[in-house]
Amino acid sequence: MTDHGRILVGIDGSEDGIRAARFAIGRASMTGGDLWFVHGVDDSVATGGWGVMYDPSILKEAGQAAVQQACDLALSLGIDSARIHSDVVIGNPVGVLSEFSKRAEILILGRRASSGLERMFVGSTSTSLVASSSCPMVVISAASTPELTGDCGVITVAMGGSGDTALRWGCQEAQLRGAKVEVIHIIPDQPATVMSFIPASPAQTSQWEARVLAGIEQVVEPVQLDYPDLEITIKSQRGVLVEELIQESSRVDLLVLGVRPRPAIVVGGPVRAVLAHSNCPVALVNR
Repeated sequence: MTDHGRILVGIDGSEDGIRAARFAIGRASMTGGDLWFVHGVDDSVATGGWGVMYDPSILKEAGQAAVQQACDLALSLGIDSARIHSDVVIGNPVGVLSEFSKRAEILILGRRASSGLERMFVGSTSTSLVASSSCPMVVISAASTPELTGDCGVITVAMGGSGDTALRWGCQEAQLRGAKVEVIHIIPDQPATVMSFIPASPAQTSQWEARVLAGIEQVVEPVQLDYPDLEITIKSQRGVLVEELIQESSRVDLLVLGVRPRPAIVVGGPVRAVLAHSNCPVALVNR
């Protein structure tokens, strides 16, 4: 198995884990990349409540069964067995996947585990990996996107700061899928002034919006030159950031967010809210 095109998938025995596997299988079919199904056996759960001790070998067997289910699914959907790989490792799932992400092109996770081995992969796994993954990560939910994705032909990249890393990754993904890219910026209903307790005037608001749009155009222009055949459009709209992005997610194939690496305890706010409520898969790209 080579590092190029390696698709790392966190498997936990839940419906969301299987949905992540299906998404990864679809990507492998498009790219020709290898699938790498991984389950982390969290040894911290060997000691349960009331002093009850669990046999780690039982937990490992359960993890192996979950990984085998994903492998069988890939085989049934036409992936050659030589391109399917798996590991069941004793260790904290976040730590395991963070380390393995150094040897992967992309990491794919289910959004949350509401069944199965739920103590292995809970919501904090996704948000913790935002801070520690060495490759872009896609988070998908069995509840919000139970069927195959890709019918919309649109990938949205949310622009919330400087840099073009997330945009370039989104363009690569769009080129792979034959989709177009929409760059979106959400403008607060009430932009802050120097004295934040004083409402901005209409003139100040218009000037601020013009500066923001000009900044986005400066980022997009060189990227467009590198992808001359790709349709890239820019739009800005007013509203509450999280609400607008969640609404946007209902009409696109993939929502791409640029995130800054930071301690896991800090990850939250808009990113956590979008992950929890998005109607499409969400890609998180460190910028």
